[in-house]
Amino acid sequence: MSFSASAADERVLDVQFTDDTISVNLRDGRVITVPLVWYPRLLEATPSQRKNWKIAGGGYGIHWPDIDEDLSTEGLLRGAPAPRSSVPNFQPQANPPLSNREQQVVLLIAQGLTNKEMAARLQISEQTIRTYIQRMLRKLGTHDRLAIMKLVPYAGSADRLSVK
Repeated sequence: MSFSASAADERVLDVQFTDDTISVNLRDGRVITVPLVWYPRLLEATPSQRKNWKIAGGGYGIHWPDIDEDLSTEGLLRGAPAPRSSVPNFQPQANPPLSNREQQVVLLIAQGLTNKEMAARLQISEQTIRTYIQRMLRKLGTHDRLAIMKLVPYAGSADRLSVK
């Protein structure tokens, strides 16, 4: 028996709230529903503030400008609640030193490419891409791709730059 599975498309299609949950509809038809208490800013936000969201990070993130909150589909799929504010005095560097290859990976993330697509574009393995991403996450003191783009100033100009 064989079947053909469509490729997962973890980009955001829609966001909905109940009193207790946030649900994110993905382009591939899946719906991620998580407890709203995981995200204190969203929990405390007004219904109007919750409705004012924008797709970010090449389609893999959600941004609420009124409350300065960002979530990624990667974090939601992992079941990652918002980091606790009691992290011991961590201050990410304003411009952490990234290698040339890490900068290329950031630009590809900003373009919305998957690990597999980035690996093909850069002609390296997916494991190497994962290693670069994990190294950048540690350098930036964050936990997901959207935060990489938000903390690295040049990521917003990715549409004007290209990585061959």
